[in-house]
Parts: sequence; structure tokens; C-alpha cells
Amino acid sequence: MARKLLILFLIIYWTLLVIDRGLVYAGDPIQKLGRGITNVATGWIEIPKEIGKSVEKSGDFAGLAVGPLKGIAKAIGRTAAGFYEIVTFLIPLPRRYEPVIEPAYVFETKN
Repeated sequence: MARKLLILFLIIYWTLLVIDRGLVYAGDPIQKLGRGITNVATGWIEIPKEIGKSVEKSGDFAGLAVGPLKGIAKAIGRTAAGFYEIVTFLIPLPRRYEPVIEPAYVFETKN
């Protein structure tokens, strides 16, 4: 029974902490958590995206040779950034919960 009460207390504590952090800081920890989950789930999309970019830029053969390698590297980076944001979603780092990778999502384009 004590264990269940402790778990309930921790859930309530973390929920209130998330709500409080969202009100105090300009950023939003829930948005950071969502961005992290999205990047973990969609990180693999970097591979076909980079293949398409490389084929368009360098032609078929060069694009198909270089694109997958660039895509795998970017997919690993985006997925790792997603895991980082999930684990640290309550901590306002980088400043004010800004994205750790640009663009913040695989489907966005850089401005």
C-alpha cells in the first residue's frame, strides 16, 4: 500500500512540476517531449529524404551512393536528439526548451 501511495505521489509531483515549469518558462516542456517523441519515431525518414536530395543535386549514381550514407548519419543524429529531448523534457535546456536540432522536425525546411 505504501508503495502505491509513493507512486501516486510521484505522478502527482511530476505532473505539477510540468505544469509549473510550463507557466514559469517561455518554452514548454510538453512541446519538448512531443518533439522528442516525434523525432525518435520519424528519424528514419532522413534516409529517403537525403537520397532524394542527393539524387536531385548530384545525379542518379552519385546520389544513390552518397545519399544513404548522409541519410543514415542524419537519422542517427535526429533519433539521438529525440531521445535526449525525451529524457530531459523537464529541464529547460537548451535555453527555454529550444530544439537541439534544426530543423526541429524532419518535415520542416530550414529558413
